[in-house]
Amino acid sequence: MLYCLYSVNQTKARTMTEGRFSQLRRQGRGQAMVEFVIALPILLFVLFGIIEFARMIFAWMAVQNAARFGIRYAVTGAFDETYCIEAGNLLGAAHVNADIDGGDPQDCKIPESYTNADKADKERELIDLARLFSIRDVAVGGGTGLWLRPAVSGNYEQYLGLHDEAFVGLPDETGFYHVTVCSNRSGQYVMDYGNYAIPLCTDVINSQLMDDAGGPGDRVKVHVEHRHPLFLPVITSIWPSVTLSAERDGIVEKFRTSRSLGVSGPILSAPTWTQTPTITLTPTITYTPTPTPTEPPTATPIPVDCDLIEIDYSTVGDYGGGYYGALVRIRNNNPVPIHLFRADLGWEKIPASRYVWAMQFNLSSWEILDDMNPDTAWVPAVPVEMGASGLGDYVALFKPVAEPLQGQTTVNLEFDDACMKGIAANLPTATITLTPTITDTPTLTPTPDCSMYSMSPFVFEGFGNQRLTVTNNDVVDANVSAIELNWDFPEQFGVVNGYPNLNIDWFAWSGSYFHLGVNGDGVQDYSSPSNWSGSRPFDSGSSYSWELDFDNDWGGGGPLTGIVSSDFGVVIDFDNGCQLRRDAVPRPIISWTPTNTPTVTWTPTPVPPPTSTPLPTQTPTPSDTPPPTATPTDTATPTITPTPTDTPPPSATSLPTYTHTPTAILSPTNTPVPPTATPKTPSVTPSITNTPSPTPTIQGFE
Repeated sequence: MLYCLYSVNQTKARTMTEGRFSQLRRQGRGQAMVEFVIALPILLFVLFGIIEFARMIFAWMAVQNAARFGIRYAVTGAFDETYCIEAGNLLGAAHVNADIDGGDPQDCKIPESYTNADKADKERELIDLARLFSIRDVAVGGGTGLWLRPAVSGNYEQYLGLHDEAFVGLPDETGFYHVTVCSNRSGQYVMDYGNYAIPLCTDVINSQLMDDAGGPGDRVKVHVEHRHPLFLPVITSIWPSVTLSAERDGIVEKFRTSRSLGVSGPILSAPTWTQTPTITLTPTITYTPTPTPTEPPTATPIPVDCDLIEIDYSTVGDYGGGYYGALVRIRNNNPVPIHLFRADLGWEKIPASRYVWAMQFNLSSWEILDDMNPDTAWVPAVPVEMGASGLGDYVALFKPVAEPLQGQTTVNLEFDDACMKGIAANLPTATITLTPTITDTPTLTPTPDCSMYSMSPFVFEGFGNQRLTVTNNDVVDANVSAIELNWDFPEQFGVVNGYPNLNIDWFAWSGSYFHLGVNGDGVQDYSSPSNWSGSRPFDSGSSYSWELDFDNDWGGGGPLTGIVSSDFGVVIDFDNGCQLRRDAVPRPIISWTPTNTPTVTWTPTPVPPPTSTPLPTQTPTPSDTPPPTATPTDTATPTITPTPTDTPPPSATSLPTYTHTPTAILSPTNTPVPPTATPKTPSVTPSITNTPSPTPTIQGFE
């Protein structure tokens, strides 16, 4: 008895223990699942954080490598001859003509056939500019693997030519990349780390932005700036990109010393004179008469003939790069140098914002005048010299940029012995002025032909960028004064598909960027339409690229999917009253959310044709209902014969020929199954009340 009770208790205890263990195992599995769900986001965040950190380290090393490649190339003094074309474009026709003199290729090496005294200076200036482009190319190649966007990295050639920060690009945009080259040549150039969005090289003498690669023995610096994008979720909404930079210094090798080897012999032999003790008598051999010819820097030995100073070429208007001004090319046929003592510029203040920005003669340093009121006089602190038998350009530039000159413009230049040379030009004003003459014929400015303006459809590019081309086939220059972009469809498309923050970041007119915010402060435009007003050039016979950039888009680094050119309305106004307009073509918004499409169900007609009546899909087997008799009946339900009668065997043939009226019964193609004892009432038997004459009863199938 006691043993039985003990066994029962042991069994109960074992059962309770196993149940408790089973319950604990179930609770453990649930706890593990909850812990995994809690830990998974943290694990993924850490994993992606490691990947993002590795990407950032790689980008940082690539930027450092780019700076090292750039400085190693810069100190050699080497350059790519293909960039001699860009250097010639920036320096002007005089340098290009010297470079290709006598049919020589444009390679920055002026041939021996060019005999002017400025040969060495021109060659040095060409090589220095070609070196800047070459160093930048090498630095870009050294940063292989970086995520670069040329569309936001500016135009380096225009930056060097116009010394304007606007052509650096957009430093706050992801993918931005810029290389700055600066030297300590003659104390003229310094790196400015505080006054611009990125460190830039400044010409302190001419008060302008300008890169310089230095000469032999100079210290040169290469600075690389890059905006690296981040892709880690959550973090990108707060910190979408990070700025990485690197710079390296080096001493430029004496790559130009070969040009002075012709005079190295006497210098190297100078120690042989010092070895002779008798040379101690040198204090008595003082060549005091020799300094006397160099004391007065006057041109008195050979007087300057004013008739031998000629105006070779002159122009007033478009200077290039968006600037307008006056250019007078002077040819000096004298056997001695001449000097510019004074330049007087007469001009009209049309429009009221016009002012004289700077002047220059014979590639001298730019004299920044910023003279707001006409007329303007420039008296150099030291008369600007021009060599004998040479050409020199006087240049005066106006601002604002891209504003054509109007009215009367005169230039008077004073050279040695009060020799005066000058030009005058009368440019048309914005309003037509009728000048009475003897024939009473007014002088009219050319009338613009608005029909000669055209614009292409939008071309969609990566990173939400798109552009179109605007062409002026007229013979009259104009300026773009306003642009309106209607992007209602993309805005609504983004809202419907989960991108409500779609916005336009910037416009660009032929590489010149401008934001749409107030005073260009970089504020994006989040609602259509987007408007801009200002002034941009639209010269005759030229085509201009208008670009724009969408942010917070669904392109994923590519173009905007689901959007076409006709979804945008464009209105471009010009200062001459012309307008280009293309309205958007409305169309429905397509949602990316899938919807259920209802299936088409078949509904039988009262009297279907015998060849097109399908069998109901719910009927597993046909019944053995005999063919209808010739006499129609109004019975709504078919009669069921419990046992098979003389029904013909199933085959692929049609019903017997004695049935002259069609029925809905088709011959079964499979072996029939005997009917069940209890037939179901047909559910699709059509009513015959609408038939004017009696029709056979149509058999239905379940």
